[in-house]
Amino acid sequence: MLSDEDRRRLQDIEAAIRMEDPRFAERLAQGRFPTRARRAVALVLVAVGLLGLLTGMALLSGVMILFAVLVTGMGATLWFRLGGRHRPAG
Repeated sequence: MLSDEDRRRLQDIEAAIRMEDPRFAERLAQGRFPTRARRAVALVLVAVGLLGLLTGMALLSGVMILFAVLVTGMGATLWFRLGGRHRPAG
């Protein structure tokens, strides 16, 4: 539990952040920080995973198919945790 003085300090910090960088304050309030780099990594993982899946199916390689499914799942999970497509604020 925070003391009244600590709460006031936090409120002052929050007000200063809102004045200095309103866009950052809004993202902080939403609790999400999707970045282009993370989205790109997610997209690459899905693409590589799907390519590996097709290759594994063509070669009838169970290990490759399993690996590809895992990579695709990791990419898809990352993509959806970031909120999918970027939507401009406003």
